[in-house]
Amino acid sequence: MKKMNIKTAVLPAISWTMACMLFLMSCQKAIRPSSDQNSPVVLQEAKANSQKPNENKKVGHFAQVNLTANNNEYGAPNIDPTLLNSWGLVFNPNGTAWISSQAGHVSNVYNSEGVPRLPLNPVSIPSPGSNTGGNPTGIVFNSVSTDFIIPGKGGAVFIFDGVDGVISAWNGSLGKQAARITAGQGAYTGLALAANNGKQNLYAANFATGHIDVWNSTWTMVSMPFTDPNLPAGYSPFNIWKVGGNLLVMYAKVDPVTHRSQAGEGLGIVDVYRPDGSFVQRFATGGPLNAPWGIAMVPRSFFHQEMDEMDNDDNEGQNQNYILIGNFGNGRINAYRTNGKFVGQLRGKKDPIVIDKLWAIMLPPSTSTIDQSRLYFTAGPDEETDGLFGYLIAKDDD
Repeated sequence: MKKMNIKTAVLPAISWTMACMLFLMSCQKAIRPSSDQNSPVVLQEAKANSQKPNENKKVGHFAQVNLTANNNEYGAPNIDPTLLNSWGLVFNPNGTAWISSQAGHVSNVYNSEGVPRLPLNPVSIPSPGSNTGGNPTGIVFNSVSTDFIIPGKGGAVFIFDGVDGVISAWNGSLGKQAARITAGQGAYTGLALAANNGKQNLYAANFATGHIDVWNSTWTMVSMPFTDPNLPAGYSPFNIWKVGGNLLVMYAKVDPVTHRSQAGEGLGIVDVYRPDGSFVQRFATGGPLNAPWGIAMVPRSFFHQEMDEMDNDDNEGQNQNYILIGNFGNGRINAYRTNGKFVGQLRGKKDPIVIDKLWAIMLPPSTSTIDQSRLYFTAGPDEETDGLFGYLIAKDDD
């Protein structure tokens, strides 16, 4: 993505305001959680993984199914011209998908086959000065009706952040229009919801400032550290997501000239934090990471077949979950054990799966009737000028 992070350590003589404008312009130029997600993640002795991907390893055999796109170039059966640079993805418990379309300035609402939910689709996202024209990126689903109250409208069901610094929210009383909650400084590129001491907080990756901004359930900003003492200069938080009881933060390298995320093999870091912002450990460093953004935890059964590379290592791989981390930089998906050990990259029949400008990856909710073996994805192919929604599914080898 053309992301403008201006981490303090690499900030040139440029104002925050101008920096955020550059980031926003660059994005506009191309204009499950499963039940496992709530179980503890065994992030014990996570290794600062720096090994390069082994091209001889085969991690599964997956087919890519495109469901919805903004044009007919991707073979998708559903065409929605407002699906542009489709970024964040979340499901409600029934399996309806909500997608942040940054360049479309909307949230798209689809069923599990990518068919628009009419008349709701699309929902307009506000910009700093208007009810429309927003640039949404991250999105979360809120199930607690007494938290994150939209003034005069009740509790938020979906909450969005954006590269224009806007936090917005929606519930059914708002119809086809989300409500602006706040318009702060910075450029938000990811969003998470998690409980700290029994109370929900909202966490936004501020790519412009290099910080994680946090709000409590009354929309009041609170200060939390989210500091990796060994984070190299030039990295900024690209995304944040809850996995088990922890928050994982994906860091991308900042291009010092363009202030966007920099693509390149080895350019990425993933850290583990507690919901109070305290640092737990490094999960992965470099290696196959390439501007990482998407993340999902999947069970061993997701891979559908026996894989020596995963199982024949002192039986470490059997009957455990895996962490998938998607690269925005090269469109590949990396598989890790929950201790941070790199396993390999998801593949098609022979070669690694590559989804141009890959953003979110997510299993459908276990509360839905959707096939739990589907790994849904969003992407902004063709330099973020297009939008794509679909899924990967494991296949048996011929």
